[in-house]
Amino acid sequence: MLGRLRACSVLALAAWLAGSAAAATVGIDVGTEWMRVALAKPGRALDMVLNRDAGRQTAAAVAISGLERTFGTDAVALAARMPEAAFVGVGGLLGAAYDSEEAAEFRRQYPNRMQRGSDGGVAFALGDTAVSVTELVAMQLQHARDLVRESEGEAVRDAVLAVPAFFGRAQRQALEDAAELAGLRVVALVNDGSAVALNYAMGRTFERAERHVFYDMGAGNTVATVAAFAPRKGGSGSARPLAVAAQAYAADRGLGGLALDFAVRDMLVAKFAASGAATAAELRASARAMARLLREARRVKTVLSANSEATAAVEGLLGADFRAPVTRAELERAAAPLEARIRAPVDRALAAANVTAAEVDSIVLVGGGSRVPLVQRALAAAFGAEKLSRSVNAEEACVMGAVFKAAARSSQFRVRDIRLRDALPYSVRATYAPELASPQTVLVSPDFGAAGARRSVRDVRSSDLAVEFSARASGSDDDWAALATARVAGVADAAARLQATPEVRVVVHTDDLGRFDVLKAEARFNVSNPALAEFAAAAAAWDAESAARDSESDAAPLRARPTPPPATVVETVALALDVTRHGPPRMSDAAREHARDLLRRMDADDAARVARSGAANQLESLVYHLRDIADDDDVAAVTTPAQRAALARALDAAADWLDANAELAPVAEIERQIAELRALEEPIAFRAAQLATRPARIAALRAAIAQAEDFAAQLRDQYAPKDLEPVARALEALEDSLDSTLAWLDALVAKQDALAPSDDPALTTDDLDAKARAVERSLAEVAAIAIKKASAESASAPQPETAAESELEPESEHTAPAAGHDEL
Repeated sequence: MLGRLRACSVLALAAWLAGSAAAATVGIDVGTEWMRVALAKPGRALDMVLNRDAGRQTAAAVAISGLERTFGTDAVALAARMPEAAFVGVGGLLGAAYDSEEAAEFRRQYPNRMQRGSDGGVAFALGDTAVSVTELVAMQLQHARDLVRESEGEAVRDAVLAVPAFFGRAQRQALEDAAELAGLRVVALVNDGSAVALNYAMGRTFERAERHVFYDMGAGNTVATVAAFAPRKGGSGSARPLAVAAQAYAADRGLGGLALDFAVRDMLVAKFAASGAATAAELRASARAMARLLREARRVKTVLSANSEATAAVEGLLGADFRAPVTRAELERAAAPLEARIRAPVDRALAAANVTAAEVDSIVLVGGGSRVPLVQRALAAAFGAEKLSRSVNAEEACVMGAVFKAAARSSQFRVRDIRLRDALPYSVRATYAPELASPQTVLVSPDFGAAGARRSVRDVRSSDLAVEFSARASGSDDDWAALATARVAGVADAAARLQATPEVRVVVHTDDLGRFDVLKAEARFNVSNPALAEFAAAAAAWDAESAARDSESDAAPLRARPTPPPATVVETVALALDVTRHGPPRMSDAAREHARDLLRRMDADDAARVARSGAANQLESLVYHLRDIADDDDVAAVTTPAQRAALARALDAAADWLDANAELAPVAEIERQIAELRALEEPIAFRAAQLATRPARIAALRAAIAQAEDFAAQLRDQYAPKDLEPVARALEALEDSLDSTLAWLDALVAKQDALAPSDDPALTTDDLDAKARAVERSLAEVAAIAIKKASAESASAPQPETAAESELEPESEHTAPAAGHDEL
């Protein structure tokens, strides 16, 4: 028994673990302007997650008023009314210092009140508090989780995040901190261009090696990524394994859709100023006016991407209605300073990858900005129109590549075997002092080195050493920044013990989050092979055997002579390692706790607001419903004019109270208002329902009584009193019940008829139904006894003879028909 219980426990645990392991995972692309989420769920294809408007992308915006948060297009719409509290495109400020160029440009273009954070980063004043960029991005990622739960019913935790390739260690660390605050476990970061390359490979076959440039112009930046595709051995067609390598990338962090938006906005400012309604300085001094013009500039840019003309229109702009035609030619003149920068990322990426444009199969256009005719024309002029390709979904390719990577990392999903070699955003060098030479610097990881690879620093020595690791952005001429210091001890002791000078190795690694780590240190000694003594003995034995057999002409062939082993082998000794990490720190404990407390309070406010909104909607719906039915004939029939007047006053009072208090009233107070209206509604609804259904129930009860009376009368007419003895008591009880029920019904019908329809009923349908059920039970009891008696007598009666027996036996002359009546 115990064994069976244990087996059941093991099976239950295995089932639970299987269910846990089958959890869904997501890919998330938080761009400057849009956020996209895709889901990998066992048993279904990789697909996009829809937002609350059934859209496949959500504006990367959050507006905050007090503790209330608004996301997506609703937040963008609020930017025109509360521009300082609506945050759009703040993801590009992750990990940025307040004094950075990115922060300065943001201050020039947006009205949010930026301030220096406690860590020297970017924060924004919000009422009497401040919110950091990490906290704002955490809110967006939390919103992404909410969308997955609402749309797909999945509480996801694991995620692969797509990041701009140029994001350095500080930005990636800040993004990881934001994800943790949002309740996500980041299993990997993938460069956005690499994610697009993965998506490009997902549905294609490669019979030869190919190389493509993925030109991604988003809202805030432009990145060109050179990626190589090489089919591997095994399989065929789409089942053939594939290697994808991001060889290099180059970025223009200020070139994107927003740069065009700002150019169009500035053009609209000039047009409005030319109308004489206000000066350009007055416009720029108004945060609300500039926010409204920026929103209109985005719309005009979109229209001009497909049309040669558009009309800009903003009502009530500084007290005047603004309306002006805009042509594509005007847009292109306004964007002329940007045009020269369009091809530069491709040129620099090709140079970094050491390839020419002729060696590239195509330039794949990605991102909403790549749809602008000016961009396509500039690229076609630089590289040829035949090179340009629109073979991926410009908006969704990145996030679909990210979710593919998420699925490929899990054993719960079966996806195509595509191995991605992503590019590190920084190169690494090591500086140390050899024993017999001056300090030496070696390149550990080159620009755009493979993420996830292990590398080592080696030096032959018999003393301890220290290695200084430093890093700088791939493809840049920035100064080298301290990364880590590794102090290795125990070399001298190992060298003395083994009487040799070892090669000391310090092994380093970068993980899927782009984090650098020093894994271990070891000393490798070339020592005499212990197998040499065994070989010497075996060789001597073989020599003796060979000499003995030389004198025997008929001896069997001699076995092969033993093969000598290597003279030395490598013995590895683990060394003591102490690592000090430099560079961007994680959020401090105090900042993390502050952020968590802020998010908890906002979550609680969201929950309370949702509950309050639901209760208010319920109250509003109830008021409209009761007003709609108040004049119905059915309601008028069961109410007096005074009752209807009281109901109307209560509805007016509830509506007025709702208008004044719906936004702030506690849920309990709204529910009290609902209960008061229900208390007025329910008696009216009850009387109306009784009035409508009572006649049919009375008729049904009378019919049931009549049917039961007929059944009882038939029994007494058909059977003798002696034969009725088995059912006599039940039959008498049935008849008594029918008489009393009929008398009760006649009395209450008379009493009900004397009442007005607006009075509480004396006879209810519940009473009628209960009496009908009682009649049915009494009737069923009599019928059951009668059937049981008849079945018993039928079983004990002689069986009729068969046809064959009647032919063989003569009919008895004493046979006579039965007299009287059938017995029960």
